[in-house]
Amino acid sequence: MLNRDMNRDEIDYYKTLLNELRFQEMEELFEKLTFSEIENILYQLAYNPNTDESNLLVYTLYQRLLCKQETPSLHMSISRLMGSILNHTSEQAELIGLYHGLRAVELDPNNIEIMEYLLYFNHIPEKLLPDSVAIEFAKKITLKKPESSVAVLTLSKLKF
Repeated sequence: MLNRDMNRDEIDYYKTLLNELRFQEMEELFEKLTFSEIENILYQLAYNPNTDESNLLVYTLYQRLLCKQETPSLHMSISRLMGSILNHTSEQAELIGLYHGLRAVELDPNNIEIMEYLLYFNHIPEKLLPDSVAIEFAKKITLKKPESSVAVLTLSKLKF
């Protein structure tokens, strides 16, 4: 299957499977797709901006996928899901997003892109990522990628 947006009928079919807890069938369909396509489907299922409808069952499916194979990519996808797409559903959603981002960097400790992403959690009003951790990440980032604007901004903002 090509990397493309799903049509409404396909999304509705996945939505039916999700809402009926038919996760095994979804996983079998996912075997034919790229990770990017799966992520796109799950994000569309999680939040529909046209109806303002959210579906937390997507998080449950992600947890099931994690139980089968824990990867930094899955944790990052969940982090974006909870930290951005579903952050309006619960006061803890962004914290859940932070947890999964931190777990992704634990699994891939040299991944600069993950560290740059995690600095977002220090810049939001709730400031979920502690300054000490943000400084640690920003220093690691600038060693490998001195032009990183988010790392330089973080170090400047935190006067380090």
